Amino acid sequence: MRTSRRALLAAAAAVAACASAPARADTVSGSAISHPALTFAVFGLVIASTLVITGFASRRNRTAGDFYTAGGGISPLRNGLAIAGDYLSAAAFLGASGLIALYGFDGMIYLVGFFAAFIPVLLFIAEPCRNLGRYTIGDILATRNRFRTTKAVSAVSSVVVALAYMIPQIVGGAVIVRALVGIDYDVSVVGVGALMLLYVACGGMRATTWVQVIKAVLLIGASFVLVVLAWLPFGFRVPAFMDAVVHSPFVQAHVAAMAAGRGLAGDELGWRFLEPGLFLTQPLELLSLGLALVLGTAAMPHILMRFFTVKDAKAARHSVMWAMLGIGACHLFIIVIGFAAAYFVGAPLIAAVDKGGNLAAPLLAQALTGGRGSVGGDLMMAFIAAVAFATIVAVVAGLTLAAASSLAHDVYVGAVKGGHATERQQVVAARVSTLVVGAVAIVVSILERGQNVAQLVGLGYAVAASANLPALVLTLYWKRTTTQGVVVGIVGGTLAAIALVLVSPNMTYPALVRQAALTQVAGLDRQLAAPTLDAAQRAPLESARAKAEATADAIAPGATSLVGLSAPLVNLRNPGILSIPIGFLLVIVVSLLTRDPNASRRWPELVVRRETGYGAAGAIDH
Repeated sequence: MRTSRRALLAAAAAVAACASAPARADTVSGSAISHPALTFAVFGLVIASTLVITGFASRRNRTAGDFYTAGGGISPLRNGLAIAGDYLSAAAFLGASGLIALYGFDGMIYLVGFFAAFIPVLLFIAEPCRNLGRYTIGDILATRNRFRTTKAVSAVSSVVVALAYMIPQIVGGAVIVRALVGIDYDVSVVGVGALMLLYVACGGMRATTWVQVIKAVLLIGASFVLVVLAWLPFGFRVPAFMDAVVHSPFVQAHVAAMAAGRGLAGDELGWRFLEPGLFLTQPLELLSLGLALVLGTAAMPHILMRFFTVKDAKAARHSVMWAMLGIGACHLFIIVIGFAAAYFVGAPLIAAVDKGGNLAAPLLAQALTGGRGSVGGDLMMAFIAAVAFATIVAVVAGLTLAAASSLAHDVYVGAVKGGHATERQQVVAARVSTLVVGAVAIVVSILERGQNVAQLVGLGYAVAASANLPALVLTLYWKRTTTQGVVVGIVGGTLAAIALVLVSPNMTYPALVRQAALTQVAGLDRQLAAPTLDAAQRAPLESARAKAEATADAIAPGATSLVGLSAPLVNLRNPGILSIPIGFLLVIVVSLLTRDPNASRRWPELVVRRETGYGAAGAIDH
């Protein structure tokens, strides 16, 4: 452990030294910040502090329990903040604030779904998981189902969920760092991956917990500061602030350019910004997304692992309450940040920097503290960017730990060794699994450069809700559940979610892209045929036509998607409304058609342990 601690402290010193060194011009080309050295310094300070903490935490990792769950000795408050840090991803802080800045009310719906997801966790999952489990979902399922089979199958779905959620975080972090600082995409990916491997492989759950706590405090604090700065010009009067948003020319012009804003004028456009329908125009899509968010969170492996890090079920319940308090406060701040970005920055500039709006919060921070080019503006933007980067790294570290735990504890110790492995073997397996998961995530993230990986987030939630949740809930609460039903439900739910995503609008359909480009060419031809156009007006139209024509020419007439389709079969970007019932039905139907005497015999024991926690302290692997 001394060697790893020295390595971590050396890494922290190196990061700090790099941060204090002058940044090369070619390194930060294209940066949104005029003082890149500030960004490097702030990034270096945040990263170095977490590395130092990881070095100290690594000294206390002596057993598998220390590595996976910090020995179950984390307090409810700290565990709740860690859950908040694990859950408040870049999608919430950057993505949701950007959606609100671009689409108003519709962006808030994502935050409602993220927050409401913890209600079923609090009511049905937290206490039973702590009473029954030890490290992973597989432990809970193996309480009454066949040990090796359940362990192996649950590990597969957990790794799929973790990787599907992890890769977009890494890719998003690299894109953000490239846009703000100018560091090459591949270098950013490797940097995020190296940090997550240091946190997990050296520090285990203790280091990951502290990183997530620090990240949660920084994120909530930074969001609060932005809210104060945004409300300060209005004397902290919320009605005056929202009235200014409605009357903002930026907001009104942006809404007027949308289909939903046609036929409206003046303040009607501003009020339309506060109404639903600018972004989420399909009620069925909204329902499907909500189901995946609410039910998927309850079966996310990196969230469930958090309930094994406290001493008992009561502490697990209190952890969820603290997490909901932190998450709820941060979500309220993010709502204000989104509307403030729409008012102070404006949707055109936000979309020009990033069409998805992911840089709305950093741009707002810059605008509120002096604007672009000012030391104050760039310093604040650098701080928000560093917090966003820490957000990504903390979430990725939690996901890496969850995936590594499934591989090491469920596959190696459970399925391969039958639960019989020494402490040293378990710790070595955990660290090797961490390196394997990290390497896969880094390689795939580099290969996904320039690709739209947003669908992977939906896939992660869909698999969690369609495979893990049915098996988990029915194992806990339905006496008739069998091992065969659990296995078929996990495998079938995973395959159903993946298959539905592959035939959804999330995928790229070359035929549709080509047709859209040809339609654009035809429309531009009609505009260019107008005799009243002068040379200045024709130039941008001809440039746009050339680009559209090049896009169409680059695609063969018969080109298809990855699975050979010319158009989506299912018009749902998130398949939760279809895949979740499939997962539940598979477990129920197969359980009714099969018999599992072992599962029936152990049902009374499960009920007692689920409700009382009796025997949880001495839980064994099988």
